[in-house]
Amino acid sequence: MTPNKVKLSFAFFLFLMPILLSAQVRVGLGGGGYFGLKDQGINAGLQVQKELSDFSALTLQLAFTDKPTNLPRKNLNPDFDYVAGHISYLVLPIEYQYFLPFKNLRAGAFGGPYFAYGLKAGVLKKLDDFNFEFLNLDFRRQGIRRLDIGVHLGVGLELELPRLKRMFIRLNYALGLVDTDLGEDSAYQEGVGILMGFMVPVNAGKYEAKKK
Repeated sequence: MTPNKVKLSFAFFLFLMPILLSAQVRVGLGGGGYFGLKDQGINAGLQVQKELSDFSALTLQLAFTDKPTNLPRKNLNPDFDYVAGHISYLVLPIEYQYFLPFKNLRAGAFGGPYFAYGLKAGVLKKLDDFNFEFLNLDFRRQGIRRLDIGVHLGVGLELELPRLKRMFIRLNYALGLVDTDLGEDSAYQEGVGILMGFMVPVNAGKYEAKKK
């Protein structure tokens, strides 16, 4: 990714922040798992949801995602087997959500871009049938791009609770659009994430006034 694209991505993020942090937003925390390439990782973070109408919302997340991945094998000792390659990312998904309300439950679909920055890469080195050693990998030396951009598509449920709180569960498919391998091979991030959590309104008084 070129420096100009990086600057544009973060400029877009900064542009959305005042919109999402204005009145009538909900802030929440969630946690779950990430599944891909015959292994699993973790998925957790903060989200801000701004209501656009009774049927739609815009959600911005700041998440930590540990993704199983096929890492390049450069500069690793060929005498050992390496398993369970992972990259940990700081991820910024920006998603439009459309809901169908059913009394105290909302069911819907969502989609949008995500921007990710690699924090840490590692792999397990197999010593024998029962023992493994975790190795931290250098992004540049292993030919791995830190920056990734892709799309999230998914479905979710939100349960209305007293005092305008909500519980949520979301299932998303993540497709990376950037070749994370700097070498001749191609490696695109792909997997399924699940996130469960709890949201509270930032300004409950304005929510109540709007409902009236």
